[in-house]
Amino acid sequence: MPGEKSRGEIGEIRTQLNALSASGSRPEAAAAKKELFKKVINCMTIGIDMSSLFMLVMTAGMSNAEDVVLKKMLYLFICTYAQSNPDLTLLTINLLNKDCKDQDPTIRGLALRSLCSLRVANLIEYIVSPVSLALQDRNPYVRRTAVLGVLKIYNLDAAAVRNAGMLEDLHDMLQKDPDAQVVANCMSVLLETGSGQSLVTRALVISLLNRIKEFSEWAQCQVLEFASHYRPSDEQEVYDFMNVLDDRLSHSNSAVVMATVKMFLHYTLSMPATHQQVLERIKDPLMTLLSRDHFETAYAVLCHFHLIAQRAPIIFSQIYTTFYCRINEPSYIKHLKLDILAAIADETNAYDIATELTEYVNDIDEKLARKAIRTVGKIALEVQDVPGLVERLLGFLDIGKDFVTAETIVQVKDLARKYPDIAEVCVGSISNISLEDVEEPEARAAFIWILGEHGQGIQDAPYLLEACAQGFTNEEDQVQLALLSAAMKLFFKRPPECQQLLGVTLAAASAESSQDVHDRALLYYRLLHHNLQEAKRVVASPAPAITRFAEEQSPEQRDHIFDELNTLAVIYRKPSSSFTNAVPAHKEEEEEGLISIGGGSGGAVAAAAPAPVTAPAAAVDEGSSLLSHDEQQEAFFADPTSNGTPPARAPSPSPAAPAMDLLGLDDLLGGTSLAPPPAAQPQQPPAPPPLQLRPQPQLSPQVFQQKWGTLTNMIKFQHSLSASAMAFVEANKHQDFCKKVTAANVAVMASGGAPPTYRFYFHSQRADRETRILTESIVDKNTSTMQVIVKADDTESPEQFQRLYQAVLNTL
Repeated sequence: MPGEKSRGEIGEIRTQLNALSASGSRPEAAAAKKELFKKVINCMTIGIDMSSLFMLVMTAGMSNAEDVVLKKMLYLFICTYAQSNPDLTLLTINLLNKDCKDQDPTIRGLALRSLCSLRVANLIEYIVSPVSLALQDRNPYVRRTAVLGVLKIYNLDAAAVRNAGMLEDLHDMLQKDPDAQVVANCMSVLLETGSGQSLVTRALVISLLNRIKEFSEWAQCQVLEFASHYRPSDEQEVYDFMNVLDDRLSHSNSAVVMATVKMFLHYTLSMPATHQQVLERIKDPLMTLLSRDHFETAYAVLCHFHLIAQRAPIIFSQIYTTFYCRINEPSYIKHLKLDILAAIADETNAYDIATELTEYVNDIDEKLARKAIRTVGKIALEVQDVPGLVERLLGFLDIGKDFVTAETIVQVKDLARKYPDIAEVCVGSISNISLEDVEEPEARAAFIWILGEHGQGIQDAPYLLEACAQGFTNEEDQVQLALLSAAMKLFFKRPPECQQLLGVTLAAASAESSQDVHDRALLYYRLLHHNLQEAKRVVASPAPAITRFAEEQSPEQRDHIFDELNTLAVIYRKPSSSFTNAVPAHKEEEEEGLISIGGGSGGAVAAAAPAPVTAPAAAVDEGSSLLSHDEQQEAFFADPTSNGTPPARAPSPSPAAPAMDLLGLDDLLGGTSLAPPPAAQPQQPPAPPPLQLRPQPQLSPQVFQQKWGTLTNMIKFQHSLSASAMAFVEANKHQDFCKKVTAANVAVMASGGAPPTYRFYFHSQRADRETRILTESIVDKNTSTMQVIVKADDTESPEQFQRLYQAVLNTL
């Protein structure tokens, strides 16, 4: 009965509030009011709606106006229920405005903070004036509160802030205010409102750095981040800045140290010799941070160590023992240290590091043991010339633990791919292992790859694969694919022994439900029937040595992360654009708030264009736009000024060659050939001409929305996006993708959305008639797919446009 209990408590509180309101401002009633207000706040905290007591709480609180504690609780109550009771909140404006002029600066600050926290758009006009006055207040606490209040008003009504000249006031306060925290608040607000980039001037940066010791630790970090965007005019200016900030590297706060490190590194990027000295200089401060007992801080510092070590491994190569694991460290620290050891390993220390990692392989923590094996393999891949590394790795096969053997086989496969000249040594150790003893799919696939690629040196390779082929249907997809490839490769190296193996494998694979396995089996079979030598050239040609694995982070991505030093990008090891939203949280719009424009056929328009790309934005009123006001913050509207032509159609495939029975292969498949019958193929109808579109089509958002709801000629299809295509769609706030589409004479009406979903709306017009073609594209980042709906004035245009659009997507 929680509901009845809540109603009973509210009724009891209501009675007490009535009694205390009648008691006036007598001193003996103040203590009772405090206790009752605490009870009200407690009910609010546990989720009970106390808004019905709004007027009673106001009346009781105003009768003891001089009590600061009572005022704090009253202000909290008002701010909590202001949005749900805007009409009643209007009655509190006079009280708050009066308190903003109180003689006590604490009360002035509290009242001002509460006034700015009401978040009722209709009350902005009552808030602007008190905030403007408070920016000139003699007390720094009130000015600090007023500066942050400007940002709160800006989030509700940016125009009101600009019209009142508050941003200009903050500019002046940033340079002239004597209070350091006021200056820090001004800087934060200006950067948040997008008005601070122009402030990064030499005079201001020098002023802030000269008084940096006056700021709080948090404000020091803000100042250093702000100053890091400044580009010194010459090397002497760089040295002056670093001399001023050198003592910040010894600060007790790790955040200040890391912000200083970022500034030093970024300032010296164009000075190689000085940059090298800076790397040596920051080594000791970072090592000091590691020596503290806070593992969370140590993890953040180690992430920066790892990033810097990838760029300049020689700096830390002589202190590699510092990154050995300690018994009391948590697993996430140990794993990160192994990554650093792999990054700084070179000819001078690789064998010692591998020796240390060998001890971790026997650790009770299986994840750490696996990580140690992978690290030894990575070092062996990067530092080939050190004797004994490969032997260390192969020695893990003798430990006798299944997971150790599995991880080692995977690393041996990578070694054989990158260094074919040492493959013979690796294969000799692998050949003593039975495939039945390897259970993990990734390891089985690696083992099978080795048997197929180097099976000429393993006597029992065909028979090991035959045993695996008998249980083909029980294997994972990656194992089945590896077995198909291995059987084909080994067939060309040892045909008599592998004929039956290949037939059994192809027959089993062709019956698999997995599309990848089924298609590869048909591909191999038809290759064999088409031309034996061509099949050998395609499947069994000598593979080039691997220089870089796809899983490795590219240098470009590392440089991008380095630009975002001292942020979460370093912790996550990926650019911030991949895990953050450019739109502020308070401006994000819920999915259900989107405006539906389809009659159940096609989703919603999630972006709003103030006007078509060829018309001024003021020509469209708020009600007719395709996007909500908030979503305009992230929408991108392309300017289709470039002309393009649709991509040419791909050439039609050549007719299949007559089928042939290769070494009795059809008999092995039970007399049923997988090859297409040799009968003549029916003549295909001539391909329709490519769709020609009119350059720079014109269409207003109102007409787009009206036509979208009425058109009935439509098709729906789904297009899979590769990783590169997905990155192309997200890059540069979708501008690159929209320009690519525009080049095909398809105009962008609107685009936008928030991860993981992006929406695009296009329109085009046929060159040979007046037919309009409208398109909605919804990209799901999680599944890397694009759902497309195409509508047109006639029946044939949607299908033709689908071919054109897919051709554009395939070029991403």
